[in-house]
Amino acid sequence: MLATLLLAWYDGHKRVLPFRGTKDPYRIWLSEIMLQQTRTETVGAYYERFLSLFPDVFALARAEEQAVLKAWEGLGYYSRARNLHKAAKVIAEDYQGIFPADLDLLRALPGVGDYTAAAVASIAFDLPAPAMDGNLTRVLSRVHGIRQDVGMPSVKRELLSLGQQDMPHQRCGDFNQALMDLGAMICTPGTPDCEKCPLRPLCNACAAGDAEDLPVKAAAKAPKEIKTGIAIVTCGARTLLMQRKEALLNGLWVFPMTEEGDTRADVEKRLKSLGIRARFRQKMGEARHVFTHRIWQMQVYHYIADEPQSREGQWADLKMIDALPLPTAVRAARAWACDLLTPRIAPAQKEELPALSAVYAASWQDSHQKHCSPAFVAEHTPLHMEMILRGHLDTGKTVHAIRCAGEIAGVTVLSPEKNELVSLYIHPLYQDGGLGKAAVAYAVNTLDERRDMRVTLLCDNEKARHIYSQAGFTHVQTIRVLNPDRDIREEDRIRKAKEEKTQ
Repeated sequence: MLATLLLAWYDGHKRVLPFRGTKDPYRIWLSEIMLQQTRTETVGAYYERFLSLFPDVFALARAEEQAVLKAWEGLGYYSRARNLHKAAKVIAEDYQGIFPADLDLLRALPGVGDYTAAAVASIAFDLPAPAMDGNLTRVLSRVHGIRQDVGMPSVKRELLSLGQQDMPHQRCGDFNQALMDLGAMICTPGTPDCEKCPLRPLCNACAAGDAEDLPVKAAAKAPKEIKTGIAIVTCGARTLLMQRKEALLNGLWVFPMTEEGDTRADVEKRLKSLGIRARFRQKMGEARHVFTHRIWQMQVYHYIADEPQSREGQWADLKMIDALPLPTAVRAARAWACDLLTPRIAPAQKEELPALSAVYAASWQDSHQKHCSPAFVAEHTPLHMEMILRGHLDTGKTVHAIRCAGEIAGVTVLSPEKNELVSLYIHPLYQDGGLGKAAVAYAVNTLDERRDMRVTLLCDNEKARHIYSQAGFTHVQTIRVLNPDRDIREEDRIRKAKEEKTQ
């Protein structure tokens, strides 16, 4: 009777979900693992993306763990992803990619408990196994009037037995999903909508008037608050990331941190233990993340290192930050780090010229040391470069500072009159961090696209040639030999004027 009423209701009211309507055990297993401790509406997009990366169990088994964790990024509870990966290898190697249609064999897979095994068994293979999640526990305790603590083992066994008795001989998967949908839509926590419930005629709790009091649960222990200090340590256009070795967030990448306290002193003690020499720049702010049994109360600080040194970890630029799996717990710190590493370009103020000239000198010397004599390179001191910059300003050119991580990282000089990118130099510490590309894009946006733009560069600077080519500087106008003995050649590149559209 119960199954008949429930399935009739399900046929007309079931939820439309992206992971429904399949008998493929791989897809069912994947969705059920994702749905553990994650809201149903959140899972859909992750499910589709994960399948696009790992369309079958063999693809998942072949993948690197870091790639799996990256695909899982944002879902939390990352042990699920690691166990998913381990189970895929077992299925691929021990079962030749075929999921066992056996409850005990499914339950033996890494990360597969009673609920997931029952869900896969019933939905994929139509085996009569109640999938006892929170929804089924709530519905069955109300329907059958179970008024003992549902966390007690004896009560769990009783509910499982009642679910087994209620299970039909056919459509076992639909029965489990119908109970899930009923619990999510009508027989909800708190006050259920008993008027709309198809099981109302059979419901003990509805008749007794205490449905909102069931199921009975012992009070949950409040999560422990942990004062956590996080350091965003930047060096040039990179920041230091550490791979977690602790059980919580194991294998994921986070910023240097300590759970022993959240003060600057606590953080700096941790940095010292890692062999990191860095100077304090600023406090970025506060953040909070709630885990099941603990809460991280985070204070986030920014430090600058002059050398990329650390006993462990990875110095990551913006691309690498995007590629590595970082947990949601450090989302705020990640956003601050990405903001710090994003290049910012603006006209330089006159009082900034000494600092800008120091960067200019270091950058010029680095790029010309293999072309020019040591004596000539040494002549280009910060004072000499400041004279050059002031000369540019006196002749109508504009000098722009390139900043990254709160520091001056480079300089670019533009000539609006000639529509020319006169100079572009990035400090060696900040190279390969996307600053050159950003500076060229800035020049293109600042100069007049209706006129040809010109830039001059050394012929052997392949990195610069690539950046300018990507920005549309394709036409080589002239080539000059600067020093035949050292084979120094310089070329002009032109970015053709943008044609105006005619009416």
